[in-house]
Amino acid sequence: MTSNTRVVVTGAGLAGVRLARRHGESGLSAVLVGDAERTPYDRVLLTEVLAGRYAPEVIALTMEAPE
Repeated sequence: MTSNTRVVVTGAGLAGVRLARRHGESGLSAVLVGDAERTPYDRVLLTEVLAGRYAPEVIALTMEAPE
């Protein structure tokens, strides 16, 4: 398949990489963009935040020891 469509995938985590690969396999041009200069977060629990089960603060990873 030939296409002039270009896809930009924002987020270089596991899902972003997989999505960019899938688009590439289907013949679309895909660009993967990531920015690791953000506060780290627990990616495993990210879906729980997006589903509304946890507040975003719950998945923030800090350097402080738990109390």
